Amino acid sequence: MRTRSGTETHEDNATSREKELEFDFDHSQIRDPRATPGRIKRPRYEERELSEEFLSKFHIPKHRNKHTDPLYSFYDLHRCHRKGPDGSPTYDSAGFQLDYEKVVKWMKPVAYNKKSMVNGMERHLKRVEEETKKIYDIFFADGKGPEGEEGSTQVMHQIKDQASKDLGVPWHQIDPKQLKKWEDQGFAEVDADKWWHRPNQVERDRFMKMLLGGACLRKDLYP
Repeated sequence: MRTRSGTETHEDNATSREKELEFDFDHSQIRDPRATPGRIKRPRYEERELSEEFLSKFHIPKHRNKHTDPLYSFYDLHRCHRKGPDGSPTYDSAGFQLDYEKVVKWMKPVAYNKKSMVNGMERHLKRVEEETKKIYDIFFADGKGPEGEEGSTQVMHQIKDQASKDLGVPWHQIDPKQLKKWEDQGFAEVDADKWWHRPNQVERDRFMKMLLGGACLRKDLYP
């Protein structure tokens, strides 16, 4: 859309720059090259992921607005918020649709004190520990993960990736409930040490993108 004077709006400029920042992972380097369930758009680089050399190829305005600049990490969240509850879908930098209600909640200021932050972190770690045990019990033949990888988030990333692609459910929705569905559908538990391999750089970058692109604010596509 252009203004009456014929100049492009901020939204037009932002959309154009989004396209310039899109990329594809090298699927020949990915252990399981099946399509990523729930990903609608191509992933997009953010400023924190780019080198100075890459950034030098772009015209970057001197005075930048984080709400309208695709290079900023929270650009997608502000865009989703601006559109409102009846706006068109907004996708994060990993290519997944954002959930407007979750974004609204995230935008609201919350008062924290040291005690509440510590308690919140303790609850989070306890929940992660419990969910990890439930998932390992279902996915691995003896309920134990690969030797020497206790507490490894990389193991969980690969479990989620395989279950996500087997079920056709987005990566951010894979939890013990979805793993139970995976088991009920007849997928075979695996031998941890035969199954496991350390992810290469492309795989690590892909998982990091899916994790940091706004995973907790994405729309759930399946119950």
